[in-house]
Amino acid sequence: MTEVSHKTRTLLALSMLKGVGPAALRKIAAVRGFEKMPKDELRLHLPRNTAAATSPNAWQQADGEADRQIELATTAGAHIISSADLEYPTLLTETRDDPQILFVKGRFASSAEKSVAIIGTREPTDHGSVITQRLTNFFVSEGWSIVSGLAIGCDAIAHEAALDAGGHTVAVLAHGLQTVAPSRHKKLAQRIFEAGGALVTEYRFGQEPLPTNFVKRDRIQAGMAQGVIMVQSDVTGGSLHASRASIDYGRWLAVPYPTEQDIGRKEPKVQGNLLLADGTPQEKATLLKCDHISLRKLIVLRGRDDYGRMIRSSDSSVPPTRPPVQGQLF
Repeated sequence: MTEVSHKTRTLLALSMLKGVGPAALRKIAAVRGFEKMPKDELRLHLPRNTAAATSPNAWQQADGEADRQIELATTAGAHIISSADLEYPTLLTETRDDPQILFVKGRFASSAEKSVAIIGTREPTDHGSVITQRLTNFFVSEGWSIVSGLAIGCDAIAHEAALDAGGHTVAVLAHGLQTVAPSRHKKLAQRIFEAGGALVTEYRFGQEPLPTNFVKRDRIQAGMAQGVIMVQSDVTGGSLHASRASIDYGRWLAVPYPTEQDIGRKEPKVQGNLLLADGTPQEKATLLKCDHISLRKLIVLRGRDDYGRMIRSSDSSVPPTRPPVQGQLF
């Protein structure tokens, strides 16, 4: 069986109890020596409505399911970690809604703090595809890991560009490791694993992808990165979930400025970028669901000279975005 730390084994079993969610696990993980406590004492730290408080067989069933998950992880060549483990991503612990249990197939980067999430529409324009590759190559050349969601479009382009450049990449999934969604990316997922990257999810083995899972998946992408690059998005795109989360976590959000061609064609998939670049402060804050002060973390990329601002802003506040420069392309 996959080796699991005593603390993670305890948290994993507790997570199988009905009524025990990430918030309860986070509270328990903060208790010194929780993994050594007898069940009667540990029960005192659980919410009153948990199955452990009402069902005499709840603990036994939870232990059995924890062992089953560990066996499944072993069979899949994966492992299970928790916030109590040193391997757990440091950046993720700095968010207030980090999942306490992660199922991981592969390895995180040796310097996982140097990670950027590159995301975007499933239907990028030609310019969007090119910029995804260029931005990925830039960060790989700087020794950064590329985080994305294995989705069709910008996500897959970012993963593939990172691999082609010999870089490290992490795919955050919205389901258990027993499957890959979309199925067309099974080979890409295997390539990420074989190249030394990682497939990561908060969902246990057997969990299929559900619409609500993708929103939580997007927050994890943002939580694992210093900042998020939203390559292209319309004003209602799913990429906005990770973008909003990045701002919410006090991290930067970068959006490439659309080309004159995409603007002239009124491409739907660049309207989110255009609003965040040229909209009023109120329009930007409304789209990102943040206050005006948080807009200081917004970086508009108008050319290659702006790329370094993302790395610099990981250690300092983001300066105001520059006014448009007509005719300057990436």
